[in-house]
Amino acid sequence: MPKKNSPSKPVHSFRLSLECVHQLKDLSGTMGRSGGDVIEVAIDRMYREEVRFGNLMIREGQMPEENYKVEKKEELK
Repeated sequence: MPKKNSPSKPVHSFRLSLECVHQLKDLSGTMGRSGGDVIEVAIDRMYREEVRFGNLMIREGQMPEENYKVEKKEELK
């Protein structure tokens, strides 16, 4: 979570749908935070849920892709 806004933070831009922009403005107003803070909170919550349900690994040496198993199909000739 952001502790303070800082001019030294890296900046990224994303294209958002009009509906998403409206939702972001609504959440910003309701929460009394900036749009950037709302996005940080949302991503943090989503990340924690993914870790909680085992879709992400946070330990060293493990890759999230290892959670997804794909069975090999026999090729028809």
